Amino acid sequence: MFKRSTLAAVAACMAVPVWSLAQPALAQTPFPTKPITWVVGFAPGGGVDGVTRLVAAKLSQNLGQQVVVENRPGASSIIAAQYVAQAPADGHTLLSIEQGIMLFNAAMYSRLPYDAARDFTPITNMIKAPLLLAVGANVPAADLGALIDLAKRRPDALSYGSPGRGLAHHIAMEVFKDRTGIQVAEIQYKGIAPVIQDVTGGQVPVAVIDTVVILPHLKSGKIRALASFSKARLSVTPQIPSLAELGFADMDIAPIVGVGAPKATPREIINRLNAEIVRAVRDPEVSAKLNGLGLEIVADSPEQFAAFLEAESRRLLPVVKRLDIKLD
Repeated sequence: MFKRSTLAAVAACMAVPVWSLAQPALAQTPFPTKPITWVVGFAPGGGVDGVTRLVAAKLSQNLGQQVVVENRPGASSIIAAQYVAQAPADGHTLLSIEQGIMLFNAAMYSRLPYDAARDFTPITNMIKAPLLLAVGANVPAADLGALIDLAKRRPDALSYGSPGRGLAHHIAMEVFKDRTGIQVAEIQYKGIAPVIQDVTGGQVPVAVIDTVVILPHLKSGKIRALASFSKARLSVTPQIPSLAELGFADMDIAPIVGVGAPKATPREIINRLNAEIVRAVRDPEVSAKLNGLGLEIVADSPEQFAAFLEAESRRLLPVVKRLDIKLD
C-alpha cells in the first residue's frame, strides 16, 4: 500500500500521498526488448513469491519474452524497493508491491532509502489475500467472544505469532487488539511458515494467517479460525464469521500482491504491462489456481490501484500513528 522530504511529515501527520500516474510518453516505444526482471522483497516459497511466479510464467508466454523472478528479501522489503527505485525506467524491471512497501514503511521507519510515491508507478493490484484470526487446537476458546474473554481474564497470558512487523498480518492484529482492549504479546517470526509450525505445535496460541497457507491446516483440525478480517464471510471458509458481522466494522484488512515499476516508466509501457499482467492473472488456468488458494482476484487498472493505495493510506495510517508502531 511520500516525497523524501515529507517522510517525517507522513509519520507525523499521515498526509495522504498523491499517486500521480502522469508519465512521459514515447511514441511507438518497442517493448519488451530484453528479459524482464520481476523483483520480490520476500524469500522464495512465501505467498508473494508464489503469486508472482505463477503470474510471471504466464506473462512470459503473453509477451514472448523471458520474465525472471528475482528474490531480494530483507528489511521489510526495503532492499528490493531501493533496487527497483534505482533501476532504469524502461519497463524491464518490476516490483511486487504490498501495503508495507507502499504505505506502512514510511510510517514506521524514521528514514527510508526510497520514496514510494516518488519512485514507483502502480501497474495493477493482482490479488487480495484474506486474513483469518486463528488459534491452535489446544486453545480453550470456541469462538471469538471466548477468546476475547480469555484474554481479558488472563492479561498478558496469550501471545500471537507475527510473520513480520509492518505486514498486514501484524497491522491487523494490532488494530484488533486496540478495538477490543485485549493484551496479546507479539512474537516476531521471519515469515508465515514458522508461525504456522508453532501454532500447530502448540507453542504459540494465536495468529493472523492468510487463506493461502491456512486452508490445509483448517482441514486437518490443527488450527481453528475464529473470524475473518473481512466485511462478509469468505467463499472458501463460509462457516467462519467475518469480523464485520461480529460487530467490528472497518476491519477489512488483507495483504495484497500488486506490481509496480520505476516512476518514470513511459505511460504506454505501463499500459502494455497492465494489459498483459491483467490478462495473465485472469487466464482461466492461473485464476483457478489463485482462487483455489483462497485468493481474491483484483486485476485492476493503474488508476484504480492508485486510488486503492490512497484510500488505504487514509484508513490505516492514522491508526499506525496512534498506536506508535515503529520499526527503527
